[in-house]
Amino acid sequence: MNFTAELITRTWALEPQFHNRIAMVVLAGRLDHALSVKARKEPYFARISAGSYYYENRITKVPTKSGLVAIIPIIGVMSRYGDLCSWGTEDIGSWILEANADDNVSAIVLEINSPGGSVDGTELLAAIVRQSQKPVVAYITGMAASAAYWIASQCKEIVMEAAISSEVGSIGVLATHIDASQFYEKEGYKITIIRSEGSEDKSLFNSVEPLTDELLVSVREELKPIRSQFIKSVSDGRNIPESDNSIFTGKMFNGKIATTNGMADRIGFLGDAVRRADLLARK
Repeated sequence: MNFTAELITRTWALEPQFHNRIAMVVLAGRLDHALSVKARKEPYFARISAGSYYYENRITKVPTKSGLVAIIPIIGVMSRYGDLCSWGTEDIGSWILEANADDNVSAIVLEINSPGGSVDGTELLAAIVRQSQKPVVAYITGMAASAAYWIASQCKEIVMEAAISSEVGSIGVLATHIDASQFYEKEGYKITIIRSEGSEDKSLFNSVEPLTDELLVSVREELKPIRSQFIKSVSDGRNIPESDNSIFTGKMFNGKIATTNGMADRIGFLGDAVRRADLLARK
């Protein structure tokens, strides 16, 4: 997979600072895709039996319902088919559907630490979470930004690990244009794009032609409906008015603020998220 092409051509719902950092790494050719795939975190189950649950003996026992809570990771940059140390949104969606079909599973926790990612596949995953027959709780460790918060907002509840260091938000959409024409010229290349008659609008958003004012306006117009759907999903999922300009500007919010402005429900750890999911399953 050509990550430079992926970075340039995708429409992103991604936390801007992370986007800028990863862009420099990708464009410098310093990203090892093979190693990043090996680093992806696997899904697992929190076992619940005899009034207590366990996760490999690392979580304190808490009285709860008998059954299994599936813990599914959304870690790292989100994309439809998976890359950059992350499973794809299609993988995650499949696991949620499998958990719904498994009679031994009573609820689901999405363990999230992600700056967001590609818009492609995000709306589908959000719909799967929203329509889940079994309760889904989001557990935010570091951040759930942009596309990751789009998903989290569709859960029944959102638990944030820390009041200060955990963050949610960055509700917005962006596209990246890289004008590499001067670089190619310096390297001795002159690139000409020849479009067939009637294909005047073909591939205008590319890295070898300057971004015109007209194209800039056009791209912004294309991003508007994506942002509108993003805001509508968050508004419906969290019961936040779409007119709330304090939230939908792309700003990030720590756990303390998020639990007061309606973007999250409580501060807690993974065990608390599992317990909340289990309590919701009893209703």
